[in-house]
Amino acid sequence: MQYYEFYDDGEGPEEGSVAKDVNPVGYIAGGDLDFRKRPRPRPVKKATKSIWIAYICWLLGGWCSLHLLYLRRDRQALIWYTTFFGFAGVGIVRDFFRIPEYVRDINESNQYVEQLTSKMKKYSKPPFSLVRFVGQILTGNSWSFLLGAAVPREPIFGVSLVPLVHLAPVGAALAVWIIGNIGREQGSLKWAMIGALGVVPISFIHPPVTNFSAVTSTVLFNWKGKKWLRTPYPKTHICKRLATLLMCGLVFTSLWASHFYFNATVTDKNGEEIKMRDAAKNFINSPMFLEFKRNLGVLYSNILEYGWKTAWTNFIELLDPQGEMHALKVLGLKKGASQEEIKSAYKELAREWHPDKHREKKEEANARFVEIQAAYERLSAIKNQRKLRNKLEEERQ
Repeated sequence: MQYYEFYDDGEGPEEGSVAKDVNPVGYIAGGDLDFRKRPRPRPVKKATKSIWIAYICWLLGGWCSLHLLYLRRDRQALIWYTTFFGFAGVGIVRDFFRIPEYVRDINESNQYVEQLTSKMKKYSKPPFSLVRFVGQILTGNSWSFLLGAAVPREPIFGVSLVPLVHLAPVGAALAVWIIGNIGREQGSLKWAMIGALGVVPISFIHPPVTNFSAVTSTVLFNWKGKKWLRTPYPKTHICKRLATLLMCGLVFTSLWASHFYFNATVTDKNGEEIKMRDAAKNFINSPMFLEFKRNLGVLYSNILEYGWKTAWTNFIELLDPQGEMHALKVLGLKKGASQEEIKSAYKELAREWHPDKHREKKEEANARFVEIQAAYERLSAIKNQRKLRNKLEEERQ
């Protein structure tokens, strides 16, 4: 079988010419996938991607879409990066079953080309895909939300940027367009933008209508802008591809940074909202973080002084697997307290927090009393276990 390159000069075959064998599906590997054009001979395209390497990439680096980078599906990798590993990993799991088709696509195998050409003959444009349609809406909503959330609500150098929130649908349009150009489908950004920005005038009156920008953009894009991709994948240098993904990553990181710095808040028990940037400063000086920092310092010092084995033992002890340190803290005791000291502290605290002495705060007192009793029982059990173990060791000796 011969494979051909296509041209269309609008004329029929010349008189006296000899008919040549034609690819029955009307397609040449690496050329324009258009069965309506007349062919010229061209060599067959050799397979360049291995299904086994693709699966190894998925196994080792599926979380970072390494298999998609290997198969030159950069747009799909970008979507997975910006949707928390493909909507909590669902997209990456789905890729496991789709890898064979991805490999046949990038290699332009005979079977795949025949099936694709047959589908193109049957449908004037790509048929409706529920997975792609839902993905465009979900990703469009997330990108639109991020773009709106990144706009500072406080003046920057005395200038209010809040009106830029109404341009959040641009994020939805970009997501719809990128997903619509994955694989053997393509479409114009124009229709995605028209569908998304069409809700902007209404959003000035009723801002929540912005949430529908992804839906309107997806519907209009699939209705007017979607068509078949008949040309092969462009062979872009890996450095340029990685640089493009890096730039996109920097843009998304900047948007999240803007959201957390200018707009994100936390609410305390009194219902007061505190800026995330202020809460982060206070967290660094909080007793919990200082204790965590101190423990890390102890662990690092142990590694330098005693080595990894001893440091690991000390680290396990810091995690308090038996609950001894917590029980000592509840009873107000230090490490190494004797059974007499444990019993004395327990009796004193039990009398102090007995529910009968706290009628107004009986529930709080009851919870505290139960905690004290559990701490005493825990420490007593640990002491008895150690006493029994020491006795057995003495008998063995």
